[in-house]
Amino acid sequence: TIHSEQIEKKENMLIRVRSNVGVWRVDGLNEGTATTADVLAGIQTSRPNVVYEKPLSSDPACQSPLDSAQTLAQQGLRHGSMVHCRVDPGSCVDVTAAPTAAAQEDDNNNGDTAMAPTSNMKRVIDKDGSIKLVPSNEVRREGDDKGFRKGMLPLRDIKMAWTLNEFVAMDAQFEFKIKRQESAICKQVSLDIPSITDFQSYLQRFQFQRKRFGFLYGTYVETEDGERKTRVEAIYEPPQEPDPDAAEGFEQLEDPLEGTVEQIASLCGLKKVGWILGHAPRAKGLVLTAAEIIMAAELQLEAAGGVEETPFVTVKVTTGDDGNVSVEAFQVSQQCMAMVAEEALEIGPDQAFCQVNETFTAIQEGKASKTVENN
Repeated sequence: TIHSEQIEKKENMLIRVRSNVGVWRVDGLNEGTATTADVLAGIQTSRPNVVYEKPLSSDPACQSPLDSAQTLAQQGLRHGSMVHCRVDPGSCVDVTAAPTAAAQEDDNNNGDTAMAPTSNMKRVIDKDGSIKLVPSNEVRREGDDKGFRKGMLPLRDIKMAWTLNEFVAMDAQFEFKIKRQESAICKQVSLDIPSITDFQSYLQRFQFQRKRFGFLYGTYVETEDGERKTRVEAIYEPPQEPDPDAAEGFEQLEDPLEGTVEQIASLCGLKKVGWILGHAPRAKGLVLTAAEIIMAAELQLEAAGGVEETPFVTVKVTTGDDGNVSVEAFQVSQQCMAMVAEEALEIGPDQAFCQVNETFTAIQEGKASKTVENN
């Protein structure tokens, strides 16, 4: 028996595209039939002039292009999976940005409605219940949003009559009931001592006041008890600049050696198994910031190829008030991965909490909440 939830999920596949200018998302794909051409068409909706320097690929170095003759599912891509490409930055103008008031006035004065720019993107629900992002020429004002959720069309604009079950099933797609993940996927992490010492020495040179990050390369192993363990053999620190004004605390620069690093790691029998960050002492109880939580989820999604189990880890290095250095390993939950894949989590004013996108609802202890505590 095929349930309606399975049909909705199949027809609402989300693929994320990591380019050299940022991460894009293409949703509304059919998991059973979507191909590379559908992803390219989705990108073209908002960036019609994009020029690809390297094609859509399964690896960050873009050495393994996706097969245009196969469906995404046949190539192991699922809902939330990440693919990669390189583009000409000058060709990536987003036509979905809202026009300025001056621009709108010029358009009105010129009377040229044929060339009116697309003002934004909005989520719509087709009659079959699937969620899609489509361009919209409508400029919504703060008090004009009458959709059943923020950024959504009113129910009557989708179809005239609704049953309670239909509405509940549709609304449930935007709800996340926050729950604790009972057990970690990765039970143990071992670090190469010389590598972690080198990483730590940079932080100590600036008294831990400069934030730093790197990628962990190693292997996944299974212990005698059947538990999964991450073994780190090397740390690669890509080009970056400390930036106290950035949410992450640093700016990741373009890396001309990315492909070479991946090739060397592969020849050594290693792969990317985690990432590491170093930061200054923080207030008690603040383990990871919202920006770090979202970045960790993005990287776990990339490693797992979607919202799936993965031993990919986040390791952080810091110092306490007593001057002793601590090294700890973490993972975000699969629910967190799912929320980040849907862009339901955002960076808010309080670093200890992730803010929930207005379109979605987080349920904690039976009540709707606009934030989710990082811990």
